[in-house]
Amino acid sequence: MTDNHGTIVLGGHRHRYLDKGGVGPTLFLLHGISCSFDFFEQVIPLLSGSFRILALDLLGFGGSDKPAKAPYSLKLYSSLIAEFLEKKRKPGDSEPFGVGHSMGGKYLLATEVLYPGTFSKLVLSNTDGFLNVPGWIRGISLPGIKQVLKKVFTSQSVTSKAFKTAFHDHQRVNAGSYQKNLAISRDKDAIETVMALNRNFRHLDLSRTGLRSQLKHLDLPVLILWGDHDQYISPSVARTVQEEISGSKLYIFNDCGHAPMLEYPEPFSRTVTRFFLDE
Repeated sequence: MTDNHGTIVLGGHRHRYLDKGGVGPTLFLLHGISCSFDFFEQVIPLLSGSFRILALDLLGFGGSDKPAKAPYSLKLYSSLIAEFLEKKRKPGDSEPFGVGHSMGGKYLLATEVLYPGTFSKLVLSNTDGFLNVPGWIRGISLPGIKQVLKKVFTSQSVTSKAFKTAFHDHQRVNAGSYQKNLAISRDKDAIETVMALNRNFRHLDLSRTGLRSQLKHLDLPVLILWGDHDQYISPSVARTVQEEISGSKLYIFNDCGHAPMLEYPEPFSRTVTRFFLDE
């Protein structure tokens, strides 16, 4: 089994990716906002025994390029994901499985709507995309407000508190992984990306782009995972997701926050593996 950490050009931009070789079907992992594929580092070794793991740092985050003026949209991110999977496809490969966390879940859904048949099954963990985002949210990215918030969001005290809130019990998380992902969340250039996403939110919103209404036509198995103590996206949203994606299944992790892959890596990996391999 080999690990290939490298870069790949997608849509004219350099992206950091992981290709953890091995036997088994391909499993694509996609992180959420202010993160990188390192968010999955506790489950990658567990999953790689059954799957070839592909993971990508989204444009604007992690080790990928962070173009300030990119036209961030569901259309753009979906095209980058589709391009990546096509470039990494091997002869004879079937359509990959996909796991998307938070914002990454929304992007996987958009990709499947815009490029039907990209995935054979999806797991959506604490997924974004089903909250009604108010129009005034764009205001936090106005120049004067943006500079103030950038200082706030990159301060040690604020980021530490916000990151801790992602977990029901942060002490469950591997200490090294916790500190690494906390540092990634403070990246100043990635904060600029977050502001750009806020400015472009109409193009990144499932409802406003019309993609949410198309989810009922999805034709693939979907498993929804959530933590019962998620303080970022309420567990009540999980029921909405299940209602809007026909035939989807829902599994709730007890005593868990927004990131089950870090708080409960072994149960998370077992649940995902059983779903994908019909065990």
